[in-house]
Amino acid sequence: MSRKERFGRSSASKRHEKAAAPHDQGTESQAGESLPPRRLKFPSSAQKVTKWYYNLLFLLFVCLVSGLFWYGLKFSE
Repeated sequence: MSRKERFGRSSASKRHEKAAAPHDQGTESQAGESLPPRRLKFPSSAQKVTKWYYNLLFLLFVCLVSGLFWYGLKFSE
């Protein structure tokens, strides 16, 4: 086996395809049942966290701007 075949990208993708291919178990009970994808079974909460983070940043910015306006009006007289 040449170095290109051993370490090339195409051979790596072929190995991943072989590993991802479903194996035939040969039993009727397992063939009928299939597990849901992991993404559906355990959904990520990253989008929720990102939304809360940006909303919090916006709220802090509004508080900073209003606080600076209040400070400027109070002490400018």
